[in-house]
Amino acid sequence: MRPSGRIAIGAAVALLLVLVFGRSAAIFYTDVLWYDALGQADVFWTRLLAVAAVRTVTGAVGAAIILLNLWYVLRQLGPVHLRRRYGNIEIAEQVPRAYLIVGAVAASVLTGWWLASIQFGGNTPIALLAWLRHETWGTTDPLFGRDLSFYIFSLPIYTRLLDYLLIVLVWSALLVGIGYVLVGGVRVNGAHWQIDDRPRLHFAVLAASLLATFAARYLLGRFLLLLDGGGFGGTIGYTDVHARLPARLVLSGLAVVTAVTIVIGARRRSALPPAVAAGVLLVAVIGMGAAYPAIMQKLQVEPNQLARESEYIRWNMQFTRSAYGLDAIERRRFEYERADAEVWAEMEPALARLPLWDPEPLQTAFTQIQAQRGYYQFPDVDYDRYGPAGDRRQVAIAVREFMQEGLNENARTWRTIHLNPLYTRGMGAVASPVAEKQGGEPVYWLGDVQPVQRHPSAPPDLELTEPSVYFGETMAEYAVVGRESSFADGVEDLGQQVPQVPDVTTGVELGSFMRVLAFAWRFGDQNLLFARDLGQDSRLVFRRTVLERLTAVAPFLLWDADPHPVILDGRIVWLVDGYTVSSNYPLARPFALQNTAQFSYMRGSVKAMVDAVTGEVRLYALPDQDPILAAYRSIFPDLVQDFATMPEALVQHLRYPTLLFRVQSDMLEEFHLEPDRPDLFYAGQDVWQLPEEISPTQRSRFRPAFMMAPMPGALDPEFLLLNVFIANERQNMTSMLIARSDGPQYGQLVLLDIQRDDQVKGPAQVQSIIEQDPVISQQLSLWRQRGTGVEMGRLRIVPTERSILYVEPIYLAAQEQGIPQMQRVIVTDGTAVVMADDLRAAVSLLRGGTVGPVEPRDSAAVAASGASAAVPGPAVAADVAGRALELMRVADERLRAGDFAGFGEAWAELRALLEERSGGGPGR
Repeated sequence: MRPSGRIAIGAAVALLLVLVFGRSAAIFYTDVLWYDALGQADVFWTRLLAVAAVRTVTGAVGAAIILLNLWYVLRQLGPVHLRRRYGNIEIAEQVPRAYLIVGAVAASVLTGWWLASIQFGGNTPIALLAWLRHETWGTTDPLFGRDLSFYIFSLPIYTRLLDYLLIVLVWSALLVGIGYVLVGGVRVNGAHWQIDDRPRLHFAVLAASLLATFAARYLLGRFLLLLDGGGFGGTIGYTDVHARLPARLVLSGLAVVTAVTIVIGARRRSALPPAVAAGVLLVAVIGMGAAYPAIMQKLQVEPNQLARESEYIRWNMQFTRSAYGLDAIERRRFEYERADAEVWAEMEPALARLPLWDPEPLQTAFTQIQAQRGYYQFPDVDYDRYGPAGDRRQVAIAVREFMQEGLNENARTWRTIHLNPLYTRGMGAVASPVAEKQGGEPVYWLGDVQPVQRHPSAPPDLELTEPSVYFGETMAEYAVVGRESSFADGVEDLGQQVPQVPDVTTGVELGSFMRVLAFAWRFGDQNLLFARDLGQDSRLVFRRTVLERLTAVAPFLLWDADPHPVILDGRIVWLVDGYTVSSNYPLARPFALQNTAQFSYMRGSVKAMVDAVTGEVRLYALPDQDPILAAYRSIFPDLVQDFATMPEALVQHLRYPTLLFRVQSDMLEEFHLEPDRPDLFYAGQDVWQLPEEISPTQRSRFRPAFMMAPMPGALDPEFLLLNVFIANERQNMTSMLIARSDGPQYGQLVLLDIQRDDQVKGPAQVQSIIEQDPVISQQLSLWRQRGTGVEMGRLRIVPTERSILYVEPIYLAAQEQGIPQMQRVIVTDGTAVVMADDLRAAVSLLRGGTVGPVEPRDSAAVAASGASAAVPGPAVAADVAGRALELMRVADERLRAGDFAGFGEAWAELRALLEERSGGGPGR
């Protein structure tokens, strides 16, 4: 071949390699730059080296097994000729043996690497490092006596390695079979296959190896029964222990025996020994592996299931409670009694801080009033608290993020979206005290942009001096920052000056053409190559959503999908909960999240902080000594910092992890029972369920929310997250779960057990008595008839030392405005129901006080002016009379039906109502 031809071929090959691998190389190079700019280069290289090492070692092992088999085939291969025909002349050219060897090596290496990439992808290399570095858990399983670290770290690796070996052996058999067909060692003679002695022995060894691997898999399968058994509740049971475990041990031994007989039979050219052994193994698989356990389950277990399964149910209860932290919950008995006026008077100062604004109406109001521009949005509204110790107030806070869909279509140019400092970031936040209103609207402690407006009564720590938001919940597009151009580009003049761009220190410097080219290739965006405004000070920021950023830094953690913003040192930072999870915690009930693989262990072990301006990421380990996190920290020693290093100002804003709270609430429906009562668990006699809220327009699950309220028996409010449970197939409340978030009490869970005889009303029952109240229903109907949108807020449930207060706000929105306004607050103790202009007035009415009579207004006037009024005094009296008549009607009906107990209850309630009104007790 001429030199010019060789050059052309080399250039073509080089171009092909660039086209095939160029973008991958660009992604790799830009990732190196990104992690280095973020200060997490060690994390990147550790993960990369772990992936390379694991795939190299496992790929080499797989390639060696495949090559060993192909080499045995090549030894039996005679000269290989390529035949070419030129007219009537046929030329046979012998293929050099070196070419065949190189081909076999190449096929082995590529196959081994490919199979290793499939089997050991994702986070498996990190899991393997964790297996090598883990420490003992300190707890053993009750069946085999193995430390739990064996199930969490070791068992998944052993299983994956055996599965990989099985795949490699199958591929080896496939390639060997092709080789023997090519060399003639395996051929078809008429309707029969003929196999020579050497290929027969080779296939026998491969089959024996597969059976030996299956034997090891059967042995591991004994431990896997503790993860996915067939007993009561989906965990290990009597049949598993007494039938499946012995069967797997026997099947493992039979598989080894069969493997040996296959090799012996091949050497002796006798099919009888392996056929007999294989038949015995097949019968054992069907008989011992399937039929015998089914018969035992049907004849021995099901007729006496509780007696047979009690011990294993107890294990399931114990380990499930431990897996989700339910065993650390403090249980208290809640002795319910209806509070008198003195109790409500004592609680009134603390109740004044109870949140009344829900996130949904606030988000609508913020968008309508505080978005400022069509290209700003508030993706979410979160609760937090601000202020000095002893005077902290609950605040709803939302971040103003950029939304390109809000721009005019002709303004959505590439330069506008990626370069213009007006549109490459969000601006500021809105903060509103959720216990206050002004004319029906929220009070804005923080709002507006350029400049940010701060209310004089706002707490000192609610000060925003750097409002830029480059990293948020929805900031998806990459951006180039650090330039001084105004980037007018014909965009509509908004009367704004281009704000000064902050120093986004974690952006990647674009100081060379190579970097610009790499990013252009990564994003498939040639505009970067031709942009004139890029200079030595330009930086490119990407992975701008908080979750994408955290997942890139620590993909081995499960990140909460709801980051919440915090104003810290004059800027916005995001706080995100990170969870350690495992699907290999033995004997525990698994939990499945939507779009997430199920797990059987969960801890809220990490708090992450992401700076909204610079994108800086910091991870902090909570002091709970989680063994899984400890293994990860040994791999990445500088990634997760000690909790003691977290700034104290940030500690004040920690919240109990909401996803963990949801999982714990769901698991408590069944696993609130102590492990010493497997009989109750089996019978399902004390199953709880999470309640629903019922409104005139919808039926939805009760949604727990953070609130500033005192713990039962205390007077000082703290930041709590509360969920309630009702009895199965009933609506009475049976328990309340409270999570604490402040100070030394952070992370504590308290479960308040309510006696069923107390008949405490659940959310649906409370909603019903609110809707059925004559005064309230009349007022709601009046508003709805006049075309005003009426929205019933979330029901707040506030337990005191012995009683419960239910609070529900009412929002109105005129059709012209669509801005929700809080116009009424409904308060009830489960019996008396009152409605007033604000919470203070409602509590005053509930304890027998009065609010000056105010002439009622129609809904249109209320919605237009933002004013509201307490329920007038005459209506309160009328409501009492209506309730008394209703109780008399119920008492008469129950008496006619012969229900003397029901008659007594209605009559006693009527007597209590009249005595309270005559004695100055609670009224409406």
